[in-house]
Amino acid sequence: MGNKDFGGHITMRLSTGELFSLRGTLNMNTAGQSNEAVTNQDGSVDRVATVQPKRAEISFADRGVDYDALMKADRFNVTVEEDFTGVSHYFTGAFVVGDPQVNRMNGEVTGLSIAAEKYNRSNG
Repeated sequence: MGNKDFGGHITMRLSTGELFSLRGTLNMNTAGQSNEAVTNQDGSVDRVATVQPKRAEISFADRGVDYDALMKADRFNVTVEEDFTGVSHYFTGAFVVGDPQVNRMNGEVTGLSIAAEKYNRSNG
């Protein structure tokens, strides 16, 4: 039937050793492709596929990260671990995309995602 457990303590570590304290939602797009339906004038429907990177939208606590350096960093590997479920996610050859926005009222950083060439999942 598949795993019915979600949430709990989730950590994200870069291959550089840097650990991010995630906050809020962790949204992952790991299919590597998005599909769009296109309707033709005769009413038939075609599917248009667009290749895309494996990616994860992240928000985390501002702990003094140098965002300029993070945005310019070489590619790195990212490991996301779900302690509660035992699931691990591996993004290989990743880099940061987006525009980091720091909310100084609550210390949350939003507007960033990681994009990678490869993604693997281990169910523990």
